[in-house]
Amino acid sequence: MKKWTFALAVSVALVAGVHAQDAKAFLKQVQQKFNQAKSMEMSIDLTVEFSMGGNSQRQQVKAQTAIQRPNRLHAKIDMGMGETQVFSDGTNLFVYQPSAKRYMKQPAPKDFKGANIGALGPVGLLFSLMEINLDDANAKRTFSFKGNQTIAGKQTRIVEIVNVEGNQRTVARLFIGTQDRLIYRIEATATIQGQGGQRGQQQQSITQKLTADIRYTSFDRPIPASRFRFTPPKDAKEMQPPQQGTPAPAPGGGRGR
Repeated sequence: MKKWTFALAVSVALVAGVHAQDAKAFLKQVQQKFNQAKSMEMSIDLTVEFSMGGNSQRQQVKAQTAIQRPNRLHAKIDMGMGETQVFSDGTNLFVYQPSAKRYMKQPAPKDFKGANIGALGPVGLLFSLMEINLDDANAKRTFSFKGNQTIAGKQTRIVEIVNVEGNQRTVARLFIGTQDRLIYRIEATATIQGQGGQRGQQQQSITQKLTADIRYTSFDRPIPASRFRFTPPKDAKEMQPPQQGTPAPAPGGGRGR
């Protein structure tokens, strides 16, 4: 009986390992398709919830974004306090606030990778996922499939990524089109085990949840260059850009690491 039990345990472990490799291979296909695309147009609805102890906050962000690699961008980002528009024609990057009639101009970044992801606003979350090294031996990540679900009429396959780093545990679920390999929804929860500030004080954990629904207008199709141009209105005031050497501004949110 013990032999059969041992054999069953080994079989279950082997099957789990195969599924993990399949899930990682599936994600690599997604990264490859996304990173090879020359352009894309999308909209994203992002909800972020933060809680610590009895305190909680919630924020919603909506954005429409057009990107042409390596460094052309047009984004409209609404955080509920007025819209911000970002333009990059490949030479200059403008951040414009229509309600305040002011804008900022600085040289366009060479691309929207690494520190420059912040210029994309909430769409930077998607770009950050595409930069993850799935084969990093030092990362404590596990990959698995969690079934299928229809999102906005698209049949998707759910991939779950669990990452542990120090006292932080992150669980992310990506809803990926089974046919087109595009990400249509992201659900992620990050939990940090906190410490009490005084002796005898109960430890409090910090939890951040985000949900992002993504819709694609076009993918890897030409976008007119005029889409990325910006001419400051005559009544708009120019603001001073950050000092040289600082990353591009992050309207509507920072990086999605």
